[in-house]
Amino acid sequence: MQDLQFSFRQLRKAKVFALVAVVTLALGIGCNTAIFSVFYSVLLRPLPFSEPDRLAIVSERATSFPMLSASWLNFKDWKAQSTSFEEFGATRVTTMALTGGGQPEQIPGQMISGNLLHMLGVNPIAGKPISEMDDEPGSAAVALLGYGFWQRRFGGAESVIGKTITLDRRTYSVIGVLPQGFELLQQAPDFVIAMGPWASKLPEDRSWHPGINAIARLKPGVSLNQARAEMSAIAKRLYAQYARDNIAIDAVVNPMQAQLVSEVKPAMTMLLGAVIFVLLIACANIANLMLTRATARRREIAIRISLGASDSKILQQLIVEGLMLSLTGAVLGVALAYALMPSLLHAAGGVLPPQADVRIDFRVLLFTAVLSICAGVFFGVAPAGHIRVRNLRTILNETERAGSGKRAKLLRNALAVSEISLALLLMMGAGLFVRSLSRLSAVNLGFSDDHLLVADLPVPPAGTAPTETHRNMDFYENTLRDLRALPGVKFAAATSFLPVSGQGSAIHFNIQGRPPRNPAEYVTANYRVTSAEYFQALQIPLIAGRWIEDSDREGAQPVVVINQAMAKTYFGDQSPLGKKMQLGALPDDATPWMVVVGLVGNVKQSLVTDMATEMYVPYRQANEVLPVRTMSVVMRTEVDPRLLISDLRQTVHRINPDQPVVRIRTMEEQVAQNFSQPQFRALLLLIFAGLALVIAVVGIYGVMAYSTAQRSGEMAIRMALGCSVQRIFTLVLTDGLQLTLIGVAIGTSLSIALGHWLKSLLFGISSTDAVTLLGAIAVVVAAAMGATLLPARRASRVQIASMMREN
Repeated sequence: MQDLQFSFRQLRKAKVFALVAVVTLALGIGCNTAIFSVFYSVLLRPLPFSEPDRLAIVSERATSFPMLSASWLNFKDWKAQSTSFEEFGATRVTTMALTGGGQPEQIPGQMISGNLLHMLGVNPIAGKPISEMDDEPGSAAVALLGYGFWQRRFGGAESVIGKTITLDRRTYSVIGVLPQGFELLQQAPDFVIAMGPWASKLPEDRSWHPGINAIARLKPGVSLNQARAEMSAIAKRLYAQYARDNIAIDAVVNPMQAQLVSEVKPAMTMLLGAVIFVLLIACANIANLMLTRATARRREIAIRISLGASDSKILQQLIVEGLMLSLTGAVLGVALAYALMPSLLHAAGGVLPPQADVRIDFRVLLFTAVLSICAGVFFGVAPAGHIRVRNLRTILNETERAGSGKRAKLLRNALAVSEISLALLLMMGAGLFVRSLSRLSAVNLGFSDDHLLVADLPVPPAGTAPTETHRNMDFYENTLRDLRALPGVKFAAATSFLPVSGQGSAIHFNIQGRPPRNPAEYVTANYRVTSAEYFQALQIPLIAGRWIEDSDREGAQPVVVINQAMAKTYFGDQSPLGKKMQLGALPDDATPWMVVVGLVGNVKQSLVTDMATEMYVPYRQANEVLPVRTMSVVMRTEVDPRLLISDLRQTVHRINPDQPVVRIRTMEEQVAQNFSQPQFRALLLLIFAGLALVIAVVGIYGVMAYSTAQRSGEMAIRMALGCSVQRIFTLVLTDGLQLTLIGVAIGTSLSIALGHWLKSLLFGISSTDAVTLLGAIAVVVAAAMGATLLPARRASRVQIASMMREN
């Protein structure tokens, strides 16, 4: 308590020092707390299942795909042959149209194997779970409701058990309600149904990968590496056994949590590293201030020692002062983190997983507390070795401006240099992300995104009666016909996947006269189903041949339009027009040959990937081979597209009152969503870099101001002996420049060494881009020199007579 009281009195005397230190720490700790709360919630929070560390996701690897969802037939063989896992389960993300009892709604859900919930240790809060019996091919259709959907649609009434809901025109009996917060594969499903009845109708083809995710639980005592070795051996055995249609050359086994966060982990780790650098700069700055202040207190410390204080007591006092500063800064930092969290989550937008539960909980606060205590101890220990008193008489006779020794000076300079180097590192990273974002925004999309209104129209499957075979296609055709008749609409079309959505499907195909000799020669291309006017609506250029037309339908010659990338990859300098292609890895007499009738320009399907090989198939002809389950409408308008939202909805519901219309938006909004993640990274890194630069500049100013004050007597003598004011000014600037250049050299080396970690997050720019590096160096040097100007100006205006008398 005496140490606390004394520390409080000392800090109250040095109000400016205490304020600067606390505010600097609050900024550093606040940013760390906010980012760590996101980092922990997304990457580290344990999955809400029984013994989650034993859960793994098993995927497939093919020659052209480093990771694939599981083939149903391969999944069944894994389950039968593996001995490393206690149990295998499966799930598949889906969406279905909910009809009956209100506005039609497209809701997210999942298909699961009958054993999955038991394997995960999840029990319904009402009713019973889906069982192995419910998973048999001929079983009655049953469903579990998600907690949120149960509350929203049924008001949380337990009487819903035993009632029915209609999903994709099929009736399901509700047998239970999932617990609140249940999430699987980063999705909180509104419903869960059995997978078995659906999977039993899949084709007997191991190259068919319909989005099945295999989840397995390791046996006790079995390591992940052992499971990987066994699954790899099984996969290779199956590949050899079913060489004709099995494209999976290996199996990939990853911890469930690690795989779920694999896409966001690099960016989140980078941001956490950046904010830790900000805190390190803040700590270096405060340590420098503590060292300066402790050096100025050498006489006070000498007096205390002369009165009987031990070295350990002095060290304890310094540590208590450091802890008082750091913990005060931590309290303000946590308050700042709470204040920043809403803005941070808003800025993150769609960057974080949809169901990420980001909050500042006790684990985050524990992280903050440990961080603060370590910082406080560092502040106390750092200057301790440089103020040990060996000669009390000498120290007691020193003036207030007495020198502080070479070791203390070297430490102060080293701390300042570290601040500069870390600030440069952050400035370099921010510059790279800003330039990457600039390159990304300048990408040629291959189409015009203005005056386009888009919406998703997932259509429930048609009935089994022959008269309903083409029900879905008739719906699309009627909808497009009526949309084209709306005032202000130039073109109306539909496609299976919109461009720049990052979504799509790839399919095996073969070219007539060029059959593959083995699975290693199988080829794939992106597969898009489109209607007439699609290319005109998006203003995709026609290079040769013709567009897809309304006459390209059942009974007509099957046709296909390909893009330039596909033509160059598979036909070289030859014209692809008139060539014949067939869906499927191998020629098959049951599958029609499609004639290439058109060549169109490349379109970006994802902003960060190269132009992919792509084929476009007329939707009515495509439905004859692979049933079309969902399409998105695209309307090019002569007016503001938002004015036609109501007309679009009314048109669809007039044709089919039970048809959900999902996510009506403009194409410009669709494209903007793809910029959210790089924008978020660039924005945060810019903020952190700016904050780091400000703190580093304050540190440089503190070092130079203190150094200049210590050398005031020397400056006075120099001027008395004839040294000019300009010379004194230049002398101080040169000292500051030396520290800055050393920091720049170290920071540049760190930037180059750590640059390879950023490669996967950049677009169109090298991680060692010279322009960015030079720009960052220029900003840091200019800022550091600006911080040195004021001490240099003061040094050049020294009053010679009074300063010589004082020294």
